[in-house]
Amino acid sequence: MRPLGINMSNVKQVNRSHVLWLLLTEGAMSRTDLASRLRLTTATLTSICGDFISRGIIIEEGKEASSSLGRKKSLLSINQTYKYVISVNIHYTGSTIAITNLMGEPLALEHFAIDPALDVPGAFQDIANRIVLLLWKTKLKNKDILGIGVDILGPVNHNEGIALHPFHVFHGQEVPIQKILEELLPFPVCVESNVCSFLNAENLYGTAKYTANTMVVKWGPGVGSAASINGALYKGANYQSSEIGHTYFYRGSTTVCRCGKTGCLETGVHLNQITEKILSLQESSPVIRGALLEYGQPTIHNIRKYLALDCLELRSYLTTLIYDLSIGINNAISVFAPNKVILFGEIFECPFVMETFIQQVSKINPFLSTDIFEQSSLAPRKEFIGGAATAVQSFLLEPGGA
Repeated sequence: MRPLGINMSNVKQVNRSHVLWLLLTEGAMSRTDLASRLRLTTATLTSICGDFISRGIIIEEGKEASSSLGRKKSLLSINQTYKYVISVNIHYTGSTIAITNLMGEPLALEHFAIDPALDVPGAFQDIANRIVLLLWKTKLKNKDILGIGVDILGPVNHNEGIALHPFHVFHGQEVPIQKILEELLPFPVCVESNVCSFLNAENLYGTAKYTANTMVVKWGPGVGSAASINGALYKGANYQSSEIGHTYFYRGSTTVCRCGKTGCLETGVHLNQITEKILSLQESSPVIRGALLEYGQPTIHNIRKYLALDCLELRSYLTTLIYDLSIGINNAISVFAPNKVILFGEIFECPFVMETFIQQVSKINPFLSTDIFEQSSLAPRKEFIGGAATAVQSFLLEPGGA
């Protein structure tokens, strides 16, 4: 929910949560402005802020510039290093562990791959060992850590921290990540799907914090999406988010999607389709042959270099894929009616892809304002920002700094 304080004793936690949320999303504010924005009495706001200051959660950082002759207002802000969070991103193309401050800015970062030879307990023991080593390198103590945020592919029961169907990792079996990691490490753990966690980050640190209803769409390697209503994640049956990529799109297709269904939009626009097309063009295109010699086989890690090539055949093929995705996104907009659609992922980071997408979606729906679309400003931190934001939300904001 967006912040709106209420002066009732039984909603003390809500008021505390909203004070922290406002300072985190909008920066330094005076007590007077905080009380006004949240509709709190001065006494209530003073009590809340006094506790936060005594515990080091918020700090006073000087005076507000004023054109009047009256006393300048003291500004309060979140103490970004009050605690740190650990973000764990688990993905079949490569995983990441990061330690960040409360604003999602990294203090330490490690990339690694899940060893396919390890079973689930072994894989998480390896992750726990890496976390301990990273803490030792940064000289952080257990008391400095607020908690761990894990994001992973597929639907997640976020209430119990269970990955229900993690595509392409752990053989797709259900994994109680929260339970496993909390037994291995002395920190609370929260778990969320990768795109939902990224939307959490957009709601905290990105432009979605200024928007009532938001949808994020990720392209690369597959297609993922999630939606929030008034700042709260929307999930339906079986903890499913608003997955555009797994809507039925290709009638008569026999290609089995990673979700187990056939006909999914993702099967036609997946990175695999693009890499196969690139390889098929190497005999006829000297541009492609040169790129293969320079960059090696196309993968998620170098695909932006291939998408930037001046190759007419490849761009023509990409345009057909972009058209299909544009139909899917336009249909989702008609259903969810978001105020903003934030696009991210390696494929969307290609200028040609973004420009063509805007052109195609405008042709499909000329009544749709292209101002609704925006590339994520958090893309450089996409490997860890979701887990960090979800941990901050779960262990600081929602409990009201408890």
